[in-house]
Amino acid sequence: MLSHWISARRLSLPPGPPPDPVLGNIRHMPFEQQEKAFADWSKVYGDVIYTQVLGRSMIILNSLKAARDLLEKRSAIYSCRPRLVLICEMMGWHLSLVHMPYGSRSRKHRKWILEYFSESALPNHYHVQREAVAGMLLGLLDNPKGFLEHVKLFSAGVIIRIAYGHKIKSSDDRFFRLADEATEITVASGTSQGGLLVDFIPILRHIPAWMPGAGFKRVALKAREKVAAMHDAPFQMVREKMAAGDLIPSFTSRLLAENDNQLDLSRRTDHAEIRGAAGTLYAGTFYSTAATISAFFLAMARNPDIYAKAQAEIDTVVGPDRLPDVGDRLSLPFVEAVLIELYRFPYVGVPHRSTQRDHYRGFELPKDAVIMANAWAMSRDEEMYENPEEFRPERFLNLSTDDLNVRNPKNFVFGFGRRQCPGKDFADSNIWLLMVSILAAFDVTAPVNEAGEAQLPPEEYIPGFIRHVKPFSCKITVRNPQRAQQIMALVFASE
Repeated sequence: MLSHWISARRLSLPPGPPPDPVLGNIRHMPFEQQEKAFADWSKVYGDVIYTQVLGRSMIILNSLKAARDLLEKRSAIYSCRPRLVLICEMMGWHLSLVHMPYGSRSRKHRKWILEYFSESALPNHYHVQREAVAGMLLGLLDNPKGFLEHVKLFSAGVIIRIAYGHKIKSSDDRFFRLADEATEITVASGTSQGGLLVDFIPILRHIPAWMPGAGFKRVALKAREKVAAMHDAPFQMVREKMAAGDLIPSFTSRLLAENDNQLDLSRRTDHAEIRGAAGTLYAGTFYSTAATISAFFLAMARNPDIYAKAQAEIDTVVGPDRLPDVGDRLSLPFVEAVLIELYRFPYVGVPHRSTQRDHYRGFELPKDAVIMANAWAMSRDEEMYENPEEFRPERFLNLSTDDLNVRNPKNFVFGFGRRQCPGKDFADSNIWLLMVSILAAFDVTAPVNEAGEAQLPPEEYIPGFIRHVKPFSCKITVRNPQRAQQIMALVFASE
């Protein structure tokens, strides 16, 4: 079994050599649930920890204050990404904005996405979101046991329609399968022991794939094929349709049209850049949205009292004669609190890199250190969230605007500073609309055994930058015949 070791020391100690017990404390670096291990270390070493992993400097930020002090207030030197050998160089995600080094290219990609998904542009996408919600509700009505597959179809369907103008009709859709396979194999490879180790020892990427211990490389080579196909196939589909005069309004067609109409050839963009930006939208939104919605089903199955309270609010505000819509959001504070609480659970964070030496709390932070903002630890801060392991939406009710801004995990789970997700408002509106529609139309409960006793599904996650719940079961039933009719009417209206 491959393993590696780190020495951890607290940065918040007074200047000078740290006490021997702290300096000499050697811990094994876990390959799974690192976010929990890092949070445990903060109880011993403080909220900012300096470590070395095989000679590479790493700084772990376990508090929101430290993350904002460095990644936001000093974003000029903390907005880059570390060298990601596995994800970028071996699997081909180098044109993804999420993993791209900070610079002119990343700023260009970010500008493209912000223009298309700014808060003012959200109404342009509501019809696509409503159509996808209708499809999801119909799927739950016809096959409630397949809810996790419906979640993936919804998550992919919304973003592929907006990114490429393509409508997914079933799980047999070629473009859906490509994205599903690419993200699944990427996550599987990225959480393997060898996959983690190659980022710290880049030379390992050159070992022959047939060698013992090189399983991560064999998986990465397969992932590279899937990632390339996921980027190329829908992009080529858009180009072919545009060449045939069949322009489909989409993020990709808009960028291609603007680029091709640019008279100044020096300002034209390589098509690979547009392909990469569209792929970022597709894969990133698909996986993160699916992770959050899956976590919603798990949380609701485990907390029937919260589900009932959210339903009661919808019944009071919206009534029985229609399903909720985007205009109802401000009138449903408890449903909003459910979503805010939900954001505390799936996210961990993508690492940053320091591009200059810096000083913080009297200590020197080295250049080229990996900066890990542990969003999971921040979301479990007991000073902000009493009993943090409990799912308690009430904690976000009756707060002042300033206090809510500080405590709202939406303000840090989507990233920090210049690396904050440019599509976060779109993702948020997408998740809210589906969540409130499910609450209104269905009962979601834990499965029962032969004795009729509820069997709470376990809260288990697949590790990664975004934690995805492991497959689980729950019972989903439409609330009444009227809601079933409203679902069918919504489906017909969206066709």
